[in-house]
Amino acid sequence: MKLELCDFPVREVRFGARTELSGAVLTIDREEMARRVNDDQFFSEVQINIVRPGESARIINVMDVMQPRIKEDAGVSPYPGVFSPMSLAGSGRTHVLEGVSVLQTGNRQGIQEGIIDMSGPGAQYSLFSALHNVVLNCVTEREVSNVEFDKATRKALVTAALYLGETTRGMQPEKVRHFCMDAPIETPLKKIVYVYYLQSQGPLRSTFVYGENVTALLPTLLHPNEVLDGAIVSANYIIACQKNPTYLHLNNPVVLELCANHGKTLEFAGVIIANEHSTLFEKRRTAEFAAKLARQLGAQGVVMTQEGGGHADSDLMFCTQACAAQGIASVMLINELAGPEGDQPSLVDTTPLAKHVISTGNNDQIIALPSVSTLLGGASLLNVPDASQSFKTALGRMYTATNQLGAYRLQATAF
Repeated sequence: MKLELCDFPVREVRFGARTELSGAVLTIDREEMARRVNDDQFFSEVQINIVRPGESARIINVMDVMQPRIKEDAGVSPYPGVFSPMSLAGSGRTHVLEGVSVLQTGNRQGIQEGIIDMSGPGAQYSLFSALHNVVLNCVTEREVSNVEFDKATRKALVTAALYLGETTRGMQPEKVRHFCMDAPIETPLKKIVYVYYLQSQGPLRSTFVYGENVTALLPTLLHPNEVLDGAIVSANYIIACQKNPTYLHLNNPVVLELCANHGKTLEFAGVIIANEHSTLFEKRRTAEFAAKLARQLGAQGVVMTQEGGGHADSDLMFCTQACAAQGIASVMLINELAGPEGDQPSLVDTTPLAKHVISTGNNDQIIALPSVSTLLGGASLLNVPDASQSFKTALGRMYTATNQLGAYRLQATAF
């Protein structure tokens, strides 16, 4: 597979009479965009706003974030199978708007609070505070099920991402990133496999691969290019700090790092996606199957990441045990629930075989957020009547603050 990601940097986003990209300035026709994302009139109202890095702004009730993209080959979707015909991701040229996101908010029971501060101390806890964010708030006054609401908001977000991505059609990118690992490696290197746990456990906590919910998925092998080219789309809206939104699936730091080192310090043998199931039987079956696939690929080492926490810790521990039984070393990225002071048992489950563990932060850490001038995505949070005012909160509410792909600004220091 040969993939070219064609980057179009965006340094300013504004509303105007016409949607277009001119240099590094993205102009959006707000009314036309609202019509596009609500073409079936499912929503009674679609609000679109722009927030920029450094602004005194707070976004709450964040559901998912997408990157505006298109495939250079017209008629092919950069999110294949998601409200589009099926096509294989990972090949060809994909246009990418860098420095900007489309972000969906929603206030509904079952969607756990997610906060992004664009400035101040809270900004350091999310990569999205460094982006120009086009914020959607899609409102429906009708009684609809969670499944209907999720499908409609996901469709609106994909439509918005494609709408903005189209501004690059026929244009030349500033930079092209090449991804091809088909050439044979002459010098033997250790084969490394990435076991990529996804979370799909019911409505409002799902993940889709090529448009299909992965609830019943057995571990499956993907080419790294498929991950970077839109095969995985999130619909998972619980525990905001440890979410893997669609934007981060597309820009997964683990995949990018392994690709960058392929043929230099390691041989990247592939990505095994697996679902975090709810029963012990399914968890053990998935772990054993993932380890079997890794062994078939000739893996000598495995990197594991998860989404979610609590009993999802068991998924990584079972996989560690299964890999060890196959003679495969492993390392995991995992966050903690260690109490506000960090002095409580931090994981629900563990195993003595988990010798290489990287912490991505403590969900329970308390931080203080200042008041802001602009509030988007709602008016209040649980126990916070006016979310524009100052308050203290655990990192659990901060969107992607302890993201287990390592996609954040914070670093660990050894003492």
